[in-house]
Amino acid sequence: MKTLPVLLKDGYKVGHKFQYPENTTLVYSNFTPRKSRIEGANQVLFFGLQYFIKEYLVNQFNENFFNLPKDEVLKQYKRRIDNYLGKDSITYDHIADLHDLQYLPLEIKALPEGSLVQVQIPVLTIRNTKPEFFWLTNMFETLMSAILWKPTTSATTAFQYLKEFTRYAQGTVGNDLSFVPWQGHDFSFRGMSGVEDATISGAGHLICFTGTDTIPSIDFLERYYNADCEKELIGGSVPATEH
Repeated sequence: MKTLPVLLKDGYKVGHKFQYPENTTLVYSNFTPRKSRIEGANQVLFFGLQYFIKEYLVNQFNENFFNLPKDEVLKQYKRRIDNYLGKDSITYDHIADLHDLQYLPLEIKALPEGSLVQVQIPVLTIRNTKPEFFWLTNMFETLMSAILWKPTTSATTAFQYLKEFTRYAQGTVGNDLSFVPWQGHDFSFRGMSGVEDATISGAGHLICFTGTDTIPSIDFLERYYNADCEKELIGGSVPATEH
């Protein structure tokens, strides 16, 4: 879906910029898995950040925002928000200023993808690097949550299956566990709610297993994670590490 990336947010965030205390210059936020709904599963396998950064913060912002004429960007944004909130309900200078800047003044610090992270520990932090763009930090909360939740959840689920398969294999067939990575096969393309949803779910599954029927997930890992899928069908391309 092609749209202005500054519109990829909850509607209530449109007015956030105008609600911060006067003289706000820095907003420093974190992204934290808050809890598990599965007893005994208290870690997440963090995955998906490079895709979020490369596809949305770089590709989509360049193609659908910075590389478009400013007048066209403001016309599209104003049309949507005027219809959404009422004509001239808010000003649009901050969007124009961001276009003038020609980059996103943000800093993201994160644990390595593939890390096993205890719930309630942040997997990343994000902050603005220019004081006048304090409003930008939390604008991305919606998009970040939408994109990171699925691959992290699918990778975490696959990891739980991998642990169980390995445990039972060790107790029944001995030391040759080479078949285990093929036991959990992915059919995300049949079960998810769209092409992107299926692709990032399948990619998360491939962090722990080798087989997939979701072909775009292989291309996804080659494109965004530099995985050499011609030599091996993933199976731990982003090794899990403890954090």
